[in-house]
Amino acid sequence: MNNNLVNLTSINAIYDYLYQNFVNNRNVTKQQKLEIQSRFSHRPCLWDESTNKFWQPKHTFQVEVPFFGSRRICLTISHPLAEVYQLLGQRKYPTLTDYIDFIQEIAEESDSLPLNDADQTCVIQVFQRLEAQLSLEKGSIKNIPILNAENQLIPANKVLIPDAHWWIYYIDNNRLLHSQVSPKLAKLAGSLSLLRDVIEIPKNVKPADENQANEWCIKWQNTLKSPKLIDGLQRLIFHYHDSELEIDINWLKTAKVVPASQINVDLVLQDKSLVASSIPGVYYFDYDQRIFYLTASANRYIMLCYFVEVINSQLGNFSLDNLLPLASIIDVEPENITLLLDELRIRSFQNEEIVDVDFYPEPTDTKNSNNQIYWRAF
Repeated sequence: MNNNLVNLTSINAIYDYLYQNFVNNRNVTKQQKLEIQSRFSHRPCLWDESTNKFWQPKHTFQVEVPFFGSRRICLTISHPLAEVYQLLGQRKYPTLTDYIDFIQEIAEESDSLPLNDADQTCVIQVFQRLEAQLSLEKGSIKNIPILNAENQLIPANKVLIPDAHWWIYYIDNNRLLHSQVSPKLAKLAGSLSLLRDVIEIPKNVKPADENQANEWCIKWQNTLKSPKLIDGLQRLIFHYHDSELEIDINWLKTAKVVPASQINVDLVLQDKSLVASSIPGVYYFDYDQRIFYLTASANRYIMLCYFVEVINSQLGNFSLDNLLPLASIIDVEPENITLLLDELRIRSFQNEEIVDVDFYPEPTDTKNSNNQIYWRAF
């Protein structure tokens, strides 16, 4: 007799036994069925004639699952065997656990080597379904393997979301997220942001000898010395945080602003691990010397943007999400700061008098890009 026929006869006999004693038996408790499922769900015990092999129940589904490739299968069989397969652990449809198990399985097999084309395609599709399922279930995941730009599956906390495109050319691809994997999913899994989680450590700063850039920096430095600027910054913090500033910012009055021809920085994470070494930076604050270094540019607006970013970075928990008003008060004459904030509708302290904004002077020249950047231009 053909061996396949002998196997099928034996297999059907076992399935029939399970049906009669566990499926079609009212005396069997739910707990007993769960114990059977737990015992067999990881064992190849579901026969599929099309592939001529046994499958683990947890790898079989009652719906089509092409995104799993050949690693999972849909087994649609007629009653009563369908109930036997479910008894042994066959899934109705994929869940979060199934998607995560699939990713981890491929990660273990690949052992950090680049995936082949077939596995890469499946992994990307499964990530898309995983994200959709997480959104529906409001679920969470942590540090599952994530696909990097080198097509490797590595722990999510070793992958950076490339949301600072000006740095990605200096960072190894094995540290960056794959372009077809959602940053939102990567963040949920534990990946860090290149923009928000990487720290710049200055390594080399060369002051610039450029008259125009020096003039702008001297003007902004003089503005820092004004009590009006300090009051205005405190007012911005009060407006956006609904709280008075709890840190001293009077040191800004003695700070210097210096243009730089070159600023090189190292990029590191909070744990001090190096991401990139000696790459171009755009600003640096020397805390000990109280000096703001800004990369010199022919464009005044760009240098002003650098300046407000580096000031904002020193505010800690009181940093501002909207830097437009801060740029405005830094680039306006100090005596006009209060009036400008009133016109921008920035809340004042309760004991501060509101000035009629109709008396705010118009700029003398808004067409010259090298002239004062008037706040209305933002």
